[in-house]
Amino acid sequence: MTLIEKTVFLKSVEVLSQMPSEALAQLAARAGETRCDRGQVVFREGDEDQGTFFVVEGLLELTKNGVVVRRLRPSMAHGELFLGENERHQYTAIAREDSLLLNLPRADVVEAILEYPEFSLGMVQDLARRLHKLTQRLIELDAELKQRVGASDAAGPVEAGEAQPAPAGVPRRRGWWRRRRPGA
Repeated sequence: MTLIEKTVFLKSVEVLSQMPSEALAQLAARAGETRCDRGQVVFREGDEDQGTFFVVEGLLELTKNGVVVRRLRPSMAHGELFLGENERHQYTAIAREDSLLLNLPRADVVEAILEYPEFSLGMVQDLARRLHKLTQRLIELDAELKQRVGASDAAGPVEAGEAQPAPAGVPRRRGWWRRRRPGA
């Protein structure tokens, strides 16, 4: 890809769409190209962080402990910026189709975040959309679980860390500290 092609592509990525063209050209100049064959592992969980990847062509699948957590199609990005410096990848990325990726090293992404508030805003908006989708999926799974178990909705939502009652028909387990000792 030429510098102009990379810049035009980066402008099509929603997270970057509000950035000035000059800034995108600077990022494009720093972005490396990675071509992947179908089935090729781009990085593995535990590998050294390689920065942010943008899918130009193809399909990239992110997995955690063998479970698919996200599929990246053209104009989508993945970076694990929540990681601290020198931490390892938390996911495995596998090309599910022949793919072309652009890769920006972490330092360049952090520099762009600090220099261009449009980039930071785009990232926050993208994360908010993804959180909304995850919330919707959680609601769907909760409804499906309640339907399968026959639990009532009367109890309301359960807060993190709050003990959940056992579903109907499931015996309650008592903690080891509550068990009666022989002869007691």
